[in-house]
Amino acid sequence: MDLKEETIWRNIRQKDAGTFERYYKANYKSFFLMACKYLRDPAQASEIVNDVLLKIWEDGDSLRIETSLKSYIYKAIINRSINVLKKNKRELSHLADLNNIPEEGYELRQIEENELMVKLYAAIDQLPDKCRQVFEMSRFEKLKQQEIADKLGISVKTVKNHITIALKQLSISVINHLLISILIFKYLFGF
Repeated sequence: MDLKEETIWRNIRQKDAGTFERYYKANYKSFFLMACKYLRDPAQASEIVNDVLLKIWEDGDSLRIETSLKSYIYKAIINRSINVLKKNKRELSHLADLNNIPEEGYELRQIEENELMVKLYAAIDQLPDKCRQVFEMSRFEKLKQQEIADKLGISVKTVKNHITIALKQLSISVINHLLISILIFKYLFGF
């Protein structure tokens, strides 16, 4: 966690309503968009984001956040979204059984994709601090390389290097996850 985020987190844990409100307003849209990406339902997405942020506010003093606050919240939103998708899948499965309607594999694919995204966010957390910060600013905050360089006081070339390193490490993590999935599939089905 960088110094700015540590200060925000400390203030939130101390129930500084102004800090929490500013953080909420500054980050709500990106959290909401992440939840919408998974759920494709703005009402559910909004509910999940509000629940996660409310939990941060209410249980801040008992939460242990070892990475960045933003990454922690993204992971919490993704996990809750996956749980909602699983619940929806169970409900759809039950309805399909009742109506003898064959269920499509769409929901299962969504769950698998979401689990891959959880692995990806875990891999992002494993990046070196500055590299992770640059990558998150580029991908989540949608800042241009020059804007990132200006905000962090580094060169555009350094920004590009951090992004390149992040993408290489993340691709290795994703490839490893896919290889393990393939090996499990081969083992189970004998291909």
